[in-house]
Amino acid sequence: MDSHRKYGYMRRCPDLFWDEGKHRYMCAMMLDPEVGEQVKKSQHAGIGCYAPLNSWRDDVRNRDDDKK
Repeated sequence: MDSHRKYGYMRRCPDLFWDEGKHRYMCAMMLDPEVGEQVKKSQHAGIGCYAPLNSWRDDVRNRDDDKK
């Protein structure tokens, strides 16, 4: 929801990026020193996945590689 307010509807939030070192996606909005804490709270960061049936949870990889 935070990204929708900031960017409008997009297929994927521009603040979502792949971190090679951590081998996972990261959210730049949550890392932002000014708004990060509020975004984490509104997105329930650390509470657990909201989509437990999402098959991507068991297949973590850089999805941008799929486009190559």
